[in-house]
Amino acid sequence: MRNRRRTYNVRATPPSLFPESLTVNSIVQARGDWRSKRKCYTGSWDQNIPTDLLQDILSRLGLKANIKASIVCKTWLEEAVSVRKLQPRPWLFYRQRRAEHEYSPAGTYILFDPLRSQQYKLNFPELERNHGIICSRDGWLLTYDSGYALFLNPFTQESFYLTEGSPYKRSYSLAFSAAPTSASCMVISYPQISSCASVVIDTWRPGETVWTTHWFKNQLPKRIWGKCVFSNGMFYCLSTCGYLGVFDPSKSTWNILPVKPCPAFRGRIPVLMTEHEGDIFVIVYTCKNNNPMVLKLNFKRNVWEEKKDLGGLTVFASFPSSFARAGLSTEQRNKICLSYRDKCGRYDVSYSVR
Repeated sequence: MRNRRRTYNVRATPPSLFPESLTVNSIVQARGDWRSKRKCYTGSWDQNIPTDLLQDILSRLGLKANIKASIVCKTWLEEAVSVRKLQPRPWLFYRQRRAEHEYSPAGTYILFDPLRSQQYKLNFPELERNHGIICSRDGWLLTYDSGYALFLNPFTQESFYLTEGSPYKRSYSLAFSAAPTSASCMVISYPQISSCASVVIDTWRPGETVWTTHWFKNQLPKRIWGKCVFSNGMFYCLSTCGYLGVFDPSKSTWNILPVKPCPAFRGRIPVLMTEHEGDIFVIVYTCKNNNPMVLKLNFKRNVWEEKKDLGGLTVFASFPSSFARAGLSTEQRNKICLSYRDKCGRYDVSYSVR
């Protein structure tokens, strides 16, 4: 669906905060002497692939694609495993409770490493007021306070406010596609409560001096869009009625997917949403059997499917963001790690999904 745009002029963001561009090295030819170049792998397609070129190609694949490539043959398996990059476990970041110490200044937060069970106390003057964490991605947090949005990296302690004039306001929320230091970063402001004839989505990229406003015809009035994840170049927004709206930044379009509503919303139960390499998951927590329900979107059939296992993934679930990781230890796979207090009063527990 096409839209109309309007821009607002605002004060420029300091250009020194962001690189002009991020480049990726191109795939290079085989390196080394003539002996290494002679060692090639021949596939059924009758093409020769030099050893180092094969390694270079496999090293650029994500974990999911790397695993698929490893089943081609024994040689590909060996090379794929040798360059496989495992995904790290996410860390927890939360405000320090006053009860934990006799005194803690405003803006004191805890950064917790679940792998080593270590915590670090950090002070962020930028968060001394009542900043709320909207979402997180690639090590960055997006927070807000009194209509102003702030990017914060707890690991490097870098922080900066988004361009003045941010359209963040009550009944709206924010999401972003990548770290703000990346050339592919985009921030969107989308309505959580859609009650008018139009859906209004504002977009901004680091380094831009304006927010761009998009108007779309509201196909589902009076809906609440409570969850949003970025996957495959698009923002997926899930309504409390189970409908899935998609904003495509490259085409500036907003559409409702022709998918039967997600059966996750049944009463006031916690519902979380995450993605992993193009797959969209919805997790529903209930007290029944102490087991959450996991739903995965089947894009080919346009249906939500309940999954009995996570395909080896580990989901770290929390508000406001949840993450899926692959390649963790065997005992950690097919598990959902909960890091907030659920409806039954449980906190920091794990569920096995098999």
